[in-house]
Amino acid sequence: MRSSIDDLTYYYRLPEPERPEGRMFREALADWVAENKRPRRRWPVRNREPRTPIPSLKRALIHARDGQWCLLCGNRVRFAVDHIIPRSAFRKEDLVAADRSDNLRSVCFDCNQKRSNYETVGSKRLGVAVACWYCQNPHPDETDSDVYAEYCEAVPEDVLPVFCGRCGVSWVPSVTWVL
Repeated sequence: MRSSIDDLTYYYRLPEPERPEGRMFREALADWVAENKRPRRRWPVRNREPRTPIPSLKRALIHARDGQWCLLCGNRVRFAVDHIIPRSAFRKEDLVAADRSDNLRSVCFDCNQKRSNYETVGSKRLGVAVACWYCQNPHPDETDSDVYAEYCEAVPEDVLPVFCGRCGVSWVPSVTWVL
């Protein structure tokens, strides 16, 4: 049973100012409704090549990069790895890029089954690597100037950001390092 003081605070409570989180949720909800109103389109099927299983190390690194939760619904059970652009939409000669980790994301099994090869909103993710440049080439002591100069010259100019399995987000010198 509520007291009369509780009744007063309930009836005379000042309205809370509108928080930006509420606006962001409404906008996200409006976007979701708009996306689900339009007809779903499928990706074109360009190949029917047999699939090779994704290695367990690559799967584990992808799930670690994505925070161990489904990127579509937020679920944390029954993980699967989903192709952002479906593997069947790639040409036969481009299948290496289809199974690269920057085209893969963590989703739950149910979302993966619902999605099939329908187009969804999603962009490429950071690729994953077992070890980045710094993990493969430990930083030398700066007091030894000759070795340090050689180390700095060995660092390539064009680098690619990745999720490193050892230290987190870092970089690699080329796309061949990406799993």
